[in-house]
Amino acid sequence: MKRILLSLFILTTTNIVYGQHTLSGKIIDKSDNKPLTNASIVLLDQDSIMRHFTRADEDGKFLFKTLADSTYIFIVSYPKFELVSRKIKLDNQISNLPPIALSSQENLIEEVVIQQRLPIRIKGDTLEYDAGSFETEKNAKLEDLLRRLPGLSVSGDGKITANGKSVSKVLIDGEEFFGYDPKIAIRNIRADAVDKVQVYEKKSKEAELTGIDDGVREVTVNAVLKEEARKGIFGNMEVLAGSKDLYTGSLFAAKFNRTERIGITANTNNMGGGMGREGGLRMNSQITGNPLSTSVGANYENQFFQKKVNFNGSYNFNTNSNNNERESFNKQLLSGDVIQVSESRSKTANSSDAHGVRSEIRYKIDSTSNMEINLGANFANNYSSSESQNYTTQNGNPFSRIGDTTNTNGQTRSNDLRINYRKRLNKRGSSINLHFNNSYNKNYSESIVDQTAIYYLKDDTTYINQNRINNSYGNNISGQIQYSDRISNLINYSLGYNISNSTNNTLLKAFNQRNNDTPVLNPEYSQDQKTGNTSHGMVVNINYFTEKISVNLSNRTSFRDQSLTDVYRNIDLDRTFWDNDINMNLNYRVSNRKNVGVSYQNNFNIPSFGQLQELQPQTNPLFIQKGNPDLKRSNNNSFRLNYHTMSLLKGTSWNMNADVSFTTDPIVNQRIIDTATGVTTSSYINVIGKSSWRAGMNSNFNKPIFDRKAQLNIFGGLNYNNGFSFIKYGDDIKNQQYELNNEQMTSLFTGIGINEQDSKGLDYDFNWRISADNQRNSLQKEFNYTSFNTSASGFFKYFLPKKFNISSNINYSLDGPTKFYNKSLHQFYVNAEISKKLLKNESLVASIKGYDIFNTFNNVNRSSSESSFSQSSQQMLTRYILLGLKWDFNKNLGKKSEG
Repeated sequence: MKRILLSLFILTTTNIVYGQHTLSGKIIDKSDNKPLTNASIVLLDQDSIMRHFTRADEDGKFLFKTLADSTYIFIVSYPKFELVSRKIKLDNQISNLPPIALSSQENLIEEVVIQQRLPIRIKGDTLEYDAGSFETEKNAKLEDLLRRLPGLSVSGDGKITANGKSVSKVLIDGEEFFGYDPKIAIRNIRADAVDKVQVYEKKSKEAELTGIDDGVREVTVNAVLKEEARKGIFGNMEVLAGSKDLYTGSLFAAKFNRTERIGITANTNNMGGGMGREGGLRMNSQITGNPLSTSVGANYENQFFQKKVNFNGSYNFNTNSNNNERESFNKQLLSGDVIQVSESRSKTANSSDAHGVRSEIRYKIDSTSNMEINLGANFANNYSSSESQNYTTQNGNPFSRIGDTTNTNGQTRSNDLRINYRKRLNKRGSSINLHFNNSYNKNYSESIVDQTAIYYLKDDTTYINQNRINNSYGNNISGQIQYSDRISNLINYSLGYNISNSTNNTLLKAFNQRNNDTPVLNPEYSQDQKTGNTSHGMVVNINYFTEKISVNLSNRTSFRDQSLTDVYRNIDLDRTFWDNDINMNLNYRVSNRKNVGVSYQNNFNIPSFGQLQELQPQTNPLFIQKGNPDLKRSNNNSFRLNYHTMSLLKGTSWNMNADVSFTTDPIVNQRIIDTATGVTTSSYINVIGKSSWRAGMNSNFNKPIFDRKAQLNIFGGLNYNNGFSFIKYGDDIKNQQYELNNEQMTSLFTGIGINEQDSKGLDYDFNWRISADNQRNSLQKEFNYTSFNTSASGFFKYFLPKKFNISSNINYSLDGPTKFYNKSLHQFYVNAEISKKLLKNESLVASIKGYDIFNTFNNVNRSSSESSFSQSSQQMLTRYILLGLKWDFNKNLGKKSEG
């Protein structure tokens, strides 16, 4: 371990080289020669990347120390004064510039416009990064570029976070590219083809179409390509082979031609769907079970009929299979002094073949109207089999033993259609919007179930041998008409009417198999259920906009009719009620770099059909699921606050999010555990007169450090949950009362991240997090506990001579002990890679990768809640070696046309 730490220290210190130059000067007002206190002085390198920043003191003087021997772009700015930009070359150890005089904009005879690339800009609600200001490796991908942008992070499995918020959509020039899997875009689009990266929040698709602001904001990343990068052919091929007969092969190719885009992707591997595409060190490298995976995808986009019609379509096919073995342990607090412990072992096998099609057609009918059509369809064949053994004790005494074998074959089909038509009625901005939506799904499965259940309490054994045939389908149709107009230049409104109808039918027939006898239908395990939901609603939406403030207020009032029937159980439920949703959003732009947002939402939680149906089909003799037809709606209120500020010149940003929500008369679970029969009955009930609630706050701060060579991220947060559940336990259930358990969970966390990624010397990305979790129960308070957890990860990449690179990913985590389980869980593993770039254009890379090189991965997964604890382990391969070749090809893409 000492050798590893020493090596890391040597690699880091050799990468930090300080210059010996100083630069000083004075900033004055040209009209009166008075000093301009706090004037901003910036030094950019030749790639317009900000390297140094300072401000003038009270005397207008500034000083830069320890500058490298180089040529800089020198920029001076002061509010309401001209901007000065010039090149300076440091060739003496001490450089003292003559006074720099700035002219007030009021005194300028003519406007002087200086075009200068800035690394980050704010345009309204959009944060825009200049891609050329952030250096990446040759043949780097969009994923590598995003990792270098302040405020953005990309996890090993491709999940993007922007200023603490999860990114839900990635666009290329404003359009989806392989929309069914955004990771395809970020892992294959070339970084040198990107001109700008834009980050912004937009309303959900549903809110845009219906006019009802549901409070959901989708954080979106849009990569704007360079003009010359919109024409050409590019892609990559990768082949990996290793120990344990592991392999993967992948292909991505795309052809861009201004308006037309064609892309194909293919992959085959026996390492799992996540590992197969990249084979990188950052992602979770554990191979679970014995997976096989093959996928093929295509994307096509073009414009037709003089660019009036835009078409974007994609197709994907996946075939996956896996088999695995798993062991699990569960410890659960039931009631009073009763603790239930379960141990189980299982073997599973599954496979699926799935086809998916997505398309979007946008038709600009004329200058005042347009139409958007979205089509989607999915088809899949599925197979699964499982064998399991479960042994349960209560307070150390045998309770039950269940053995189960299930084999299932099935098919799923679904399709959806969305049509949206917009028409502008006059120059003032009034418009009409028509929306239609239809979605349909159909599922069929046939299962062979063989189950043996031993009940130690009543010394009884039950055998189940059934053939279960399930046919289900659902259809949903909805439509809306909406009229929008302006009251003034600051206020606009919209009025709408919507109608929807959904029907779902489930026919489950369970036939008892007895030797060679004719199968007999078992109604207890069968179901013939039909549900219907019809809704009529009115929508009102009001918006107020100024340069500083924007306010949105929306309300939807609906009349709903719900019906539910089940032939096997003589259930016929029908009810009508009014429903109402209120949403309010206020956004205050303090300045171009500071923003405050506040939102409020009020809505009802409507009981689902599963919660209402009094009797449900059984799945095993020891568990009965019931509903409650007398359930009432619970009312939910939520508040959100967001504050964001950033300094473009300093490169700092701070983002804070807070939310509070509470539900009155919440719908909670209630359980009856009958010790006389060993049967658990689960149902739902309102906790009248009480409220469950949650609160959360998180914050993150980003700042450049080490002369802007590295980025520092400090984050932290606090979350609190307060909920309820009912339980009744004993051998005389009728004469016992339910006990109410109040469950409270508090979590506090903080951490830091430091990264430097300029593709020179040493690149590193280090993250550390520590958290404290406190759990409280009103029942069995002796099991309340506080646990401490911590985790750290580091990615290091050193660029050696002769185009060699060495990379390593180090991960460590610790989950502290609890009262339920008094042992800590440690996790530590290291992955490493050596690679070399080949060919003159460095387009071919050879690599050798080693995963879990110290064989220290802990194959235990742990989870806990307010009243239970569980941990599991499964068949997993963690230590292996891969040899690989990856070729990036590029024809004409990014090359400017001559003339």
